[in-house]
Amino acid sequence: MLYACILAFCIVAKVASYWRSHQARQYPPGPPAVPFIGNLKDLPRENEVAVYAQWAKQYGDLVHIEVLGRHIVFVNSIRVANDLFEKRSANYSDRNALPMINDLMGWDWSFGHMPYGDRWRAHRKMFHTQFQPSSVSQFWPIQLKEAHAILRRLLDEPDALIDHLRLNAASSIMKVVYGIDVVPKDDYYITIAERALDGMAKAASPGAFLVDILPILKYVPAWFPGASFQKKAKEWKKVTLEMRDAPFNSVAASMAEGTASPCFVSNLLNDIDTDAASQREIIKGCAGLAYAAGAESEVSSLSCFVLAMVLYPEVQSKAQAELDRVVGDKRLPVFSDRDSLPYIDALVKEVLRWNPVAPLGLPHMATNDDEYNGYFIPAGTTVIGNTWTILHDPEMFPHPERFSPERFLRMPHPKSPGARLDPNVDPVSPAFGYGRRICPGRFMAEGHLWIHIASILSVFNIRQAVDVFGQRIKVEALFDTGMIRFCEIVPRSKAAQALIEQTALLS
Repeated sequence: MLYACILAFCIVAKVASYWRSHQARQYPPGPPAVPFIGNLKDLPRENEVAVYAQWAKQYGDLVHIEVLGRHIVFVNSIRVANDLFEKRSANYSDRNALPMINDLMGWDWSFGHMPYGDRWRAHRKMFHTQFQPSSVSQFWPIQLKEAHAILRRLLDEPDALIDHLRLNAASSIMKVVYGIDVVPKDDYYITIAERALDGMAKAASPGAFLVDILPILKYVPAWFPGASFQKKAKEWKKVTLEMRDAPFNSVAASMAEGTASPCFVSNLLNDIDTDAASQREIIKGCAGLAYAAGAESEVSSLSCFVLAMVLYPEVQSKAQAELDRVVGDKRLPVFSDRDSLPYIDALVKEVLRWNPVAPLGLPHMATNDDEYNGYFIPAGTTVIGNTWTILHDPEMFPHPERFSPERFLRMPHPKSPGARLDPNVDPVSPAFGYGRRICPGRFMAEGHLWIHIASILSVFNIRQAVDVFGQRIKVEALFDTGMIRFCEIVPRSKAAQALIEQTALLS
C-alpha cells in the first residue's frame, strides 16, 4: 500500500506540474497533448515527412509537441530557421543526449552528434581544413576519375544503376578519405560501413527506441524482458567501431611502410606529431564521419537526379543543349567548365531541394531558456529544422512539387547572352543543415554531384523503360529507389559511346 500511495502521489505531482507549466508559459502551437504522456501517440511511425508537413500547414512556422515531459519544436520556415539557427546560434547549436546512438551504439566519436563545446570545435576545425572551398580542388581528380568509372559501368550494365551508384559513392569517399581502392563486389570496408549505417538509420528515427525518451533505460541489462534494444545496440556498436577503425589503421600502416596515397587521413597525419594520440583520435573520428555522412547521401541524390530526368525530359534536353554548346562531343566535361554551365549548377540545386537527403536533418537543442515571438522555448528543447517543408514552401518555391532548375537562374541584364545563378543567394542551404552545425562537407558533396550529373548527361539519355508490349512504363515521384529500375540509360550517340570507352585508357 505504501508503494502504491507513493506511485500515485508521483503521478499526481507530475500531472499537476504539467498543467502548471502549461498555464505559466505560452509554448508554440501544436497538436493537443494529454497529461503525462503528452504527444507520444501523435509521433508518426511512417510517412513522417507528410505528417510534419501537415502540422506546419495547420499550426504555422513553429510547432511544439511534448513527449513524456520532453519538449520538441519543429522549425518550418527559412525565416524562423535563420532567426534561431543563425542569429541565435550560440543557443541553438547544441545536441540532445542520444542514449541509443551515442551511449549504446558507440557513435559518440562522431562530431555530428557531439554536444556543442571545445571537443566539437576541435573536430570541426580539423575537418574544415581539408574540405573548405579552397581545399576541395585537391580531390577533383579522384571525383573525375570516379565519374568516368560510372560511365563505363552504365555502358556495360545499364540495368544495375543502384548497384553502380552505391559502388561509386563508396569508392569515391574511400579514395578521398583513406586513399583506399575498393573492390567491385563484397568489399570488406563497404560491407562493414553499410551494416553500421543501417543501424544508424534505424536508431535515428524519432521515437524508434524508448531509451531515447527515458535515458535511464540504458542501464537495463540485455537479459531483462523488453530490453532487446541492448542486444541490437551491442551488435551495431561492434560494426560502427570497425567502420571507423579498420580503414584508418590501414592508412597508418601504409604510411609506416611509405606506400600511402595522398588523402584526407594521410594529409592530416603528416601535419601532427606521431605521439599526439588525441590528434590521431580526432582525425580517426573525422574520417569515419566523412564516410558515414557521404555514402548514402550521394546515392540518394543521384538516384533522385535520374528519377527527375525520367519525369522531366524537357529539363534533360535543356541541360544537354548547354553541355553540347560548351563541351561539344569531342570531350567530357571537367571542373573548369563549371562557370560556363549555369544550368547544370541550377539542376544540382534543384536535386537538393526537390528531395533533400535529410528531410529533418539532425536535431539541435536549446542550451538555455529562450523566447521567440512571444513563445517560450525551454532549455533542453529538441529543435528540428523541418527541411522538407522549408524547401517545399510554395511562397519561396512556386509549384514546389515540380522539378524546375529555372527557379535558380537569374538574368543579370536584359542584354545578357545567358542566365546565371544568383551569387548572393543560396536558398537550398537547408539541405545541408543549419547555423554552426551546417554540413562542413557540403562543398565536396556539391562537387561530386556536379561532375557526375554533367558527365552522365553529356553522353547518356535517360528515359522511361518499356514493358513487354513496347509501352512506356509509368513512373511517379514517390522517391523510392525501386523506381529507378523503370528507366533506360542509353548512349546519346556513337561518338558519346566512344568518349566513354576512351576513359578506360586514362584510368
